[in-house]
Amino acid sequence: MPQEMNLKELERKAWRSFHQDGLWDMLFGLILLTVYGGGTLGEPQRFAAWALLLSLGPLFTLAKKRITVPRMGFVEFGPARRSRRRKLTTVLTLAVFVTVALLLATIGGASWISDQHVLVSFGLGLGVFLSLGAMAYWMDLDRLYVIGFVFGAAITATELLDNPTPLLVAGVLVLFSGLVLLTRFLRAYPLPVEDHHNGGR
Repeated sequence: MPQEMNLKELERKAWRSFHQDGLWDMLFGLILLTVYGGGTLGEPQRFAAWALLLSLGPLFTLAKKRITVPRMGFVEFGPARRSRRRKLTTVLTLAVFVTVALLLATIGGASWISDQHVLVSFGLGLGVFLSLGAMAYWMDLDRLYVIGFVFGAAITATELLDNPTPLLVAGVLVLFSGLVLLTRFLRAYPLPVEDHHNGGR
């Protein structure tokens, strides 16, 4: 039993280290900035913004493979953690797209949303916070609670004020925090130095 507990603790430490690269923070910061751009830019730029939003998931996966895996190695986590990650990814993806759809509806001036403006505003923010809070809990990443609060508060403020500036401010803050974490990660885990002598034999 002690050995099993030690293995679980080692897996938990490896999991947390694997996600200390700031990429999750940067992903959500870019989502906020993309939603801001989609609601404020002209038609051609708006199309580009939504295209970028759809590409953020693949870009995140690519960044993990190019930045994190070469430094941490390919970490094979247990089946329970992998299963929770897959389910949570599906729920989170649906939650993000529902939120974006409602934001677009509010920007478009849908009457049924206008009639329940305050309720929808807080509902959107709460839904985002609960989604990211669930993600923080199941992924064991405490900082996602803070990101969820900032994300949800920005959406609620944007709706209540009828001004997208909170999305811009929150997006910049979350993206900046991700860049700081990424910088620390790169310093703490430099790429392994190849042995040219062995490689040349």
